[in-house]
Amino acid sequence: MSKVAGQPPLSNALIKVVDLLVESEIRIDAMEQILVKTNPVAYELYLGTIENLQAHKAAEVKKVLTVMLKSKLCEG
Repeated sequence: MSKVAGQPPLSNALIKVVDLLVESEIRIDAMEQILVKTNPVAYELYLGTIENLQAHKAAEVKKVLTVMLKSKLCEG
């Protein structure tokens, strides 16, 4: 992404964050490919760790959304 003249600072900051996320994703994908080819056992462990982290993240998001929903219901 590139900066567009006249954008507010928050928008520019958001563009920078997205750029960094995309760059990080590309690097992680490249490292995954190297890991697959050099050490399949370590790659399987890596995948297991990622799955556990995704499950943990989903549980945390669900908990936060539940609290937010209950808070909104109590207000209204």
